[in-house]
Amino acid sequence: MGKLQFSLSLTAAPNNLLKLATDYERFSQFLPDQLKSVKIIEKKDDETTTEEILVFSSLVKNQIVQTSRHKQISQNVLFSEIVSGPAKGTTMKTTFEKINTGTKVDVEIDLKLSLKAKFLSPIIKKLYKTVLLGILYKMNGIAIEMK
Repeated sequence: MGKLQFSLSLTAAPNNLLKLATDYERFSQFLPDQLKSVKIIEKKDDETTTEEILVFSSLVKNQIVQTSRHKQISQNVLFSEIVSGPAKGTTMKTTFEKINTGTKVDVEIDLKLSLKAKFLSPIIKKLYKTVLLGILYKMNGIAIEMK
């Protein structure tokens, strides 16, 4: 359907950002207007399955319910796959790389949408990027204060 890639530099340490990035239930605290809730459905040693409710407003208010599987595939890389919902099959790889000023975060998303949701593709891409950027910036503020 579409690739979405972006990078940003944050001032917090990579390990602090990664710790927050794997605290999935906390995500709705970062963006309560767009991310209504995140709950853990199942947690195994190396994998966490969550259910997320995303809300976005255009001419009408819409809500997306999806289930995602998250796995830390290396010391600084998280991989997520949406396993149910209108974006089923979407994958996201987030890399936290140490740089002199803190952390470079690279996000790569391969967005897949159901036939019914394809007409919302531009809105959904914008929503995903907005939600992820908001979460990362708010995580950065918290991570800076972590010891």
